[in-house]
Order: sequence, then structure tokens, then C-alpha cells
Amino acid sequence: MPTTRDKMTKQRCRVRILSDYCKSCGLCVAVCPRGALYIADVLNSKGVRPVAFLDGAECTGCCNCAVMCPDAAIEIVFDEE
Repeated sequence: MPTTRDKMTKQRCRVRILSDYCKSCGLCVAVCPRGALYIADVLNSKGVRPVAFLDGAECTGCCNCAVMCPDAAIEIVFDEE
């Protein structure tokens, strides 16, 4: 069974943030090794500032953010190259 690290060598990944589930706790921001996540200035439907992915940043595919998110508001999507 391929691991996340195996997928990284063959595929590119991207971060999908489900803004309406985010409660802006910042746990994902703290664990991102690239510093690619930040708290946005816009409000979601619940009136909180959701996390956003920095334009131009690259995701390593480590999945730390998705694992740390208590509300499952982050998905890592692996794309075929």
C-alpha cells in the first residue's frame, strides 16, 4: 500500500479548505511545515475568519493540517501529474 510520502514523489497535492466548517482555531496554521496556511480576513457563513492557503505556496502532502483539524475542515487532494 503506498504511503503519503510515496504519493508525494508521483503526484502533486493541494489543500482544500471547507470554509464553513472552520472555526478559526489556528491549530492547522501552527503545524504546517511550510507556513502555507493563515487566518483569512474574510468571514465564513458562521461569522468567523476561516483558514486560507497562501497563494504560491506548495503543499508537502504531510497531512498535518488535516489530521490536526478538529472539525475536518481541511482535505489534502493528490493530483496525477
